[in-house]
Amino acid sequence: MQTRKLAAMVAVVMLVASACGSTSTSPSASAVGESPAASTAASSGPATVSNIILRYCWSGEGEVAAMESIIQDWNAANPAIQVRGISGSIRPEQIAAAVAGGAPPDMVITCNNLPIPGFAHDNVILPMDDLLTKIGADTSDIIPASLDWVRYQGKLYGLPFLQDTWGLFWNTDAFTEVGLDPTKPPKTLSELWDDAKLLTKYNADGSLARAGFIPDYPGKNLTELSQLFGCKYYDDAAKKVTVDSAECVAFFDWYKKWHDQYDSKGELTNLIASKGSEDEDLFYTGKVAMGLFGEWVPGAAYAPTFAPNLKYETAPFPTDIAGEYGAGFVNGNAFFIPKGSKDPEAAARFGMYLMTDDPSRKMAIQNASVPQLKSLTADPALTGVPHFATFLQIANFDKTWTNPMISQWAELHDGLDSALDTVLTGGGTSQQALSDLAGQIQAEIDAKGP
Repeated sequence: MQTRKLAAMVAVVMLVASACGSTSTSPSASAVGESPAASTAASSGPATVSNIILRYCWSGEGEVAAMESIIQDWNAANPAIQVRGISGSIRPEQIAAAVAGGAPPDMVITCNNLPIPGFAHDNVILPMDDLLTKIGADTSDIIPASLDWVRYQGKLYGLPFLQDTWGLFWNTDAFTEVGLDPTKPPKTLSELWDDAKLLTKYNADGSLARAGFIPDYPGKNLTELSQLFGCKYYDDAAKKVTVDSAECVAFFDWYKKWHDQYDSKGELTNLIASKGSEDEDLFYTGKVAMGLFGEWVPGAAYAPTFAPNLKYETAPFPTDIAGEYGAGFVNGNAFFIPKGSKDPEAAARFGMYLMTDDPSRKMAIQNASVPQLKSLTADPALTGVPHFATFLQIANFDKTWTNPMISQWAELHDGLDSALDTVLTGGGTSQQALSDLAGQIQAEIDAKGP
């Protein structure tokens, strides 16, 4: 998803060309960051108003209403910086083309962090450290792992605005059915294996009626689980791809173990193929007893809608590494300032407004997402949502991690997917598949930098 060649994409610049704003003067405008009350007390002379554009990725009715409400609250309190929002899906190449064409939006929120390292590498977006220092910003309430997924080569190139994390879900009725304590989830990989064996049920024809657990459902989960196995894909200090480490080889072999046991005749493959339109359908319908799913599943639009009678609980995913239980993978929506923004300082001020409780809480509740703020991980409005506290705790756990922040990440991620396919169905070994991938990506890093 990262974009490295800007000039070739100028043709799509019109998709975001409306992001051009203007500055004007208003006798009632306050100084940057002042409240309306402060404005009233200030000089009645004219002040410069900065009109800036926020391009954001949400398009659902509720999402847009929540984001526009946040913008309206800002505008009411900050007459000197007026923000106009433009909603709708955004592709990285659109932003890159707008920058290349000299007509970028002043600030952007994308619905994932994938473009950040590539954009930073190619100078499509601005580093924010100096801007944040200039405006006196305090980032101490932002969860450290959340800042990691907008950091590139030691510098912040954005701010996190809500995020996803993943944890273990288990069907408590299924646990009770097979004699497992429904209040005690597996905490080690051997416990996961043993519990899954008890929970697995077959039909008379040998097909699976219920899988205890499927490691690569609903996705392959290669980023969501890796470091619980000690598998780190990249060494930032050495600038080395490490997907071929002994830990990563063992991680891939773990997938192979599950498929050798439960998919020798395509049983898992056929069960996954039978799922409905929702990614979590097999869990909703009782065909998978345990699974790795995101924090959004307890949200009103998901499990309560598709499986209102489902009884389940949530916990961190098991691990055998001491001190790692409670950790998980996290990434999310990235706020950033494109190169060529008319008023980067004003944009940074608005970005820091998003890093406060009220806008973060409002959007977290709307989207059933985990906030990026430490203060909100104990907020009753969020901890009181059934099953949600697990994900607040995972996000704020000191061993929680994110994806490698390198411009080759999208290619590396796709390569990991392909490597696992080779191991599970193509007859290749984990060591060979991962060594080949490491060599390929390392050559690119050595040639172009991360």
